[in-house]
Amino acid sequence: MRRLLPLAATVLLGMAVATPSWADKTHDTCFSIGNENYKDKKKFEQGRNACTRMIISRRYTDKALASIYRARGSWKQKIGELDAALADYGISIDMEPNNVEGYDYRADVYQQKGDLDRALTDYDHATRIDPTYAAAHYSRGLIYEKKKELDKARVAYNAALAVPSINRIAQWAQDNARTRLQALEEPKKK
Repeated sequence: MRRLLPLAATVLLGMAVATPSWADKTHDTCFSIGNENYKDKKKFEQGRNACTRMIISRRYTDKALASIYRARGSWKQKIGELDAALADYGISIDMEPNNVEGYDYRADVYQQKGDLDRALTDYDHATRIDPTYAAAHYSRGLIYEKKKELDKARVAYNAALAVPSINRIAQWAQDNARTRLQALEEPKKK
């Protein structure tokens, strides 16, 4: 009987780890289904830790694993672990070099750190991968505006407006691009 206890414990542990409800909850926490956790600072570490559990489970490969690294990078960015977020985005890009989000997210961190040239390089790379990715065009405009290159900012904002509005991120970028273009035009009116 004692010989069966370690076996029983191993089987029960394996069942607990493989239980779809555990996996679903971890997935939902890592990816914050519905975006509700992205607004609650108390959930940031839970999201990061859920992504870490998914990574160390070794159940994910290729694009799925790259997506998990991007999600974990996002949580780390929200927590303020900017260098760790850059590392996760870098891993994601290495695993999936033609995914526009890896470059976009990494550029956001570079911009947050004040490294505008590196951010611009990543946003440019994102727009080369997907010329219809409005968020990268809008973000390029913000950088050009910070650099006082207003003509380039206008071009970038107009590029964001020129692409189809296919999702809420594109709509957000286009709404903000319109607002920035209006703000750039106001000094001319005076």
